[in-house]
Amino acid sequence: MTEIDLKKSAFSEKHLIAHGKKPFTNDPWFGRQLLPGQDFIGEADFLSLDDAAAEIKASNKRVLLNIGDSSTAGWDTRVTAVNKQRLKKEEPLILAFFQYPNYSDVLRQQAGEQLIVLNAGIPGHTTLQGVRRNRKLLEGLKERGITPDYVSFYFGNNDCQWENNIEDKYLVRSNLPLFLDKQRIKHRKPDFERIHLRTNLRDFEANVRMMLRDARHFGAIPMVILPETPIYWEPGFRFVADNFLIKDDSPGANMVNAALAKATKLWENAKETDWSVQKAADLSKASELDFVIPRIKTAYRKVLESVARNANVPLVRTRIPREDNDIEYFVDYCHPIGDANVQIATKLQEMIKACDEGHYADAGERGSLLMRLLDSNLFGFIGRVLSRGKSSSTDSDASDDIYTLY
Repeated sequence: MTEIDLKKSAFSEKHLIAHGKKPFTNDPWFGRQLLPGQDFIGEADFLSLDDAAAEIKASNKRVLLNIGDSSTAGWDTRVTAVNKQRLKKEEPLILAFFQYPNYSDVLRQQAGEQLIVLNAGIPGHTTLQGVRRNRKLLEGLKERGITPDYVSFYFGNNDCQWENNIEDKYLVRSNLPLFLDKQRIKHRKPDFERIHLRTNLRDFEANVRMMLRDARHFGAIPMVILPETPIYWEPGFRFVADNFLIKDDSPGANMVNAALAKATKLWENAKETDWSVQKAADLSKASELDFVIPRIKTAYRKVLESVARNANVPLVRTRIPREDNDIEYFVDYCHPIGDANVQIATKLQEMIKACDEGHYADAGERGSLLMRLLDSNLFGFIGRVLSRGKSSSTDSDASDDIYTLY
């Protein structure tokens, strides 16, 4: 992990957040959102849907829409560590975007003459928000006469994080009308017997399948990016708050803490040993047992691989050397930087070329009629109309990332 140079952002007003302000809003349906007019993340500034549409129409270039979480957005936790001190001094906070080239930036540099790249990453998003944001952006672009040629998806890290045993689907509204949605949330019983991550594995698979189907429905070719994370990173270590202490009285907390203790012991015993198959296994297992920080788990990786294979969708893989400390490929616990982003951008170009050559025909995977109805835009529209203008127990800042100082 390299030190950050804050000179540019420290003197750029558009990269500062006024004291007491936040760079996000919270929507009861979409969860965390960027501020109005900030639909996409450019190399040095935000871009609105209208601005993006105008740029696309003025060119003859094809369009790649990259949807994902903070790894897509290019989130820099080295900035958030500095902001912890600036907050105490009541100084403007530094925006954690635009601090290093993300894979969308790299792809613009590599193929900007032939391709317009739209970065639609939002920090903290899981596949649940991904499904909804994907539809929103594709619908918004369609209304402006734009159909992206390709859509890539980068999800899995936040889905595998533990947040007090509450899944994301209980923090945002569902497709149900408001009065039924309240009952859904009201009758959710805390589970003290097992660990619940932000997205359970079954929902994760359904969400990924839905994103791929929706992309094809709107005429785009979908692609899946398989996240990589560092195995040398200390379990439970968030760059802002160091080791975040979890109280045992939360549902599932005692099990999360027990798993973290085991993960930390494995990590401590293995990190300085010579490279071997056993070291790789121990460091990987330590990552698997750490539910505090957002790092994708093996079962979720296998879902991405399986869904992409069954749907005949390009799967973007990167190769991170593990023999030595792999942190040079990451900003922190999960965000790719440097060569890792170069690999992603390069692989995306290779997959686009393969698609153009006809190697990935639409497999026509549709799923059950019931699932298509429950996840359909129609039901979502009905639910939002019926609940419009009404308050809900989910209309709060519950989706704010309590670990992050932006």
